[in-house]
Amino acid sequence: MGSSDQDDVERELADHTGIMRSFGGLAVVLLVVAVIGCSEPITDPTGRTWELTTLHGSEPLEGTIIDLTLESDSMSGSAGCNNYNGSTEFEAGSMTLGPDIATTRMACEQEIMDQESAYLAALARVSAYVLEPDELLLQDADGITLMTFR
Repeated sequence: MGSSDQDDVERELADHTGIMRSFGGLAVVLLVVAVIGCSEPITDPTGRTWELTTLHGSEPLEGTIIDLTLESDSMSGSAGCNNYNGSTEFEAGSMTLGPDIATTRMACEQEIMDQESAYLAALARVSAYVLEPDELLLQDADGITLMTFR
């Protein structure tokens, strides 16, 4: 095989490699689109645990996890320091949490306790929810979003 023939073979291989890389990249993009497109929208906030992403528009304090597990007639979770539980009522987009919200009584740093108090007070004000793709918004009677969860 002469030098010219070898160069031709190398160019041909490079062309095929580039094409295969392009198809490989395209396959990954199509797979991601298919997975995203196939995920079913959430239609019921119950039966899962939601993690707080914002409270009154602000992210939770670093290192704290606040979550909410909703069932058809009860709720529970971590308020950042203490665990809590209470009753729930759902009715076509409206939601009532509590008023019987009970918590454990551990003490944490004051900043965490302040965040926890604000969270529990906001829970007591919830009167509606909105489900968006992979997100739960809890709102007050005026439609103001008090907190968001993922």
